Amino acid sequence: MALPAVVPHYEGVSNGSTPREHTRYPVRISCELTIAGETLHAETKNLSSGGAAVYFARPLTTGEVVTVSFFLTQDGIEDPDRTPFECAASIRWSKPAGSRGHDAGMQFLSPSTEQRALLADFLRQVA
Repeated sequence: MALPAVVPHYEGVSNGSTPREHTRYPVRISCELTIAGETLHAETKNLSSGGAAVYFARPLTTGEVVTVSFFLTQDGIEDPDRTPFECAASIRWSKPAGSRGHDAGMQFLSPSTEQRALLADFLRQVA
């Protein structure tokens, strides 16, 4: 049986033949990327415990390392008592996305134990 040509990332499959290590969830939240000291706005397209896909205004370079930070919301509202998620991430791919600008995929690099727990708790809520 042939697999469909396009498989949603959140189903745990990347290209129809290679299983993803982390299940992706379609989550849209604002985030910031810090690149070479400049902080720029982005929005998540999907999120997993290992990385995220984001919409971004300009192309990013594969292999580029950025700092990503975002507030993990509850019912779409930022909780002022919750620590924001922040860690270094490596850009794995980037492509044009029409009027949105660009899509980019990033892999989180060594988040702390606290950051991993924060993200895991958030993903359980959205699952």
